[in-house]
Amino acid sequence: MPKAKNLQRGSLTPRGVEGHEDYKWFRLDELVRRCIVVNAHFSTRGGFHTVCEEPEVKAVVDEVNRRVNLDQVLFTAQVKRSIYGCAGFEVVEDGRGLPVRLLGLDSRRLAPELDEDWNLVGFTYKGVRGFYQPREVVYFSNLSLEADMRGLSDIEPLRAVCQARHELLRENFPEVARSLWAPFVVLRADTGGLAAEEAEEVVEQLAEVAQAGRSIAVNEAVEAQVVHLSPDVTGLNNLLGKLEEAIIAGLGTPRILLGRPVANRATAYAELEAYVEGVVKSIQRYFKREVEAQLYARVARALGWDSEVKHVWNPVRAQDLLELSRVVSNLWGPHGQGPLGGQQRKAWEIMGWNPEDAENA
Repeated sequence: MPKAKNLQRGSLTPRGVEGHEDYKWFRLDELVRRCIVVNAHFSTRGGFHTVCEEPEVKAVVDEVNRRVNLDQVLFTAQVKRSIYGCAGFEVVEDGRGLPVRLLGLDSRRLAPELDEDWNLVGFTYKGVRGFYQPREVVYFSNLSLEADMRGLSDIEPLRAVCQARHELLRENFPEVARSLWAPFVVLRADTGGLAAEEAEEVVEQLAEVAQAGRSIAVNEAVEAQVVHLSPDVTGLNNLLGKLEEAIIAGLGTPRILLGRPVANRATAYAELEAYVEGVVKSIQRYFKREVEAQLYARVARALGWDSEVKHVWNPVRAQDLLELSRVVSNLWGPHGQGPLGGQQRKAWEIMGWNPEDAENA
């Protein structure tokens, strides 16, 4: 029985955008979400295998990995590390002490507890100190620079950029679009002879109905002046492009993997090579160490063996990514009008990703 069930109040996964600024932008900004999901895919979805001198231990470890769906757990962990700075999973065991499930916990409400010597002694969850013992949780942090085991969010440095992009797309561009086809109208109403309250009511009524495509009928003297605006659409597009570049660079995702144009093949390959050697391998090295220490060693101890089990990622090659990206990009076509016809799940399947995760991108 999952221990977290004793504290559950509704869903364990936050569904709203309130309560955490970085989670809000993951939910609202499609580019932020896509960058984080793509990074998690390339880091965790390429597959892995285990290496151990004891065949019996390896067989059990592989079975545990299958039962807990470790590839999905690591994918989720990477997404949550980027958003919250940490990710935790309650270990649900069988009668032999072997994990049968890794239950995702709310990262916003999970905090490690350390003693005076900086040793991990437990976890606070949903305000309850000591709710979990160290061995009851598999815990991952992101850029944990101090000994407190509290990681950093990848989105936090981009909050201002996300806010500016959100205002530009959701507020400014709709207003610009209206002004391009519908001019502003300035109405001057002669309210002489009316009481102050009546005059104010007339002005408010005129302002309310003076919208694009509406007819206005009044019995007071009204003078209309049409004001044509010429918004700098090119400048706004350039600004939007700069904001998107800041998000892409901040999260370290190659442009070609996001459907963004790249100057030439050499540039695309250089970006992918730097991505694989930097972002992808850094994430994989971290998970390798933590999975071996927190999960595989636990399984070996439960079996009574002192065996070392290694987690080995399948290689990710920039050249392979480049060729696949070019094929999918050509099939997708400009604005999703290619042979794939906007079938995002099919595009992800060709890339070798889990199609079910396409909806999260």
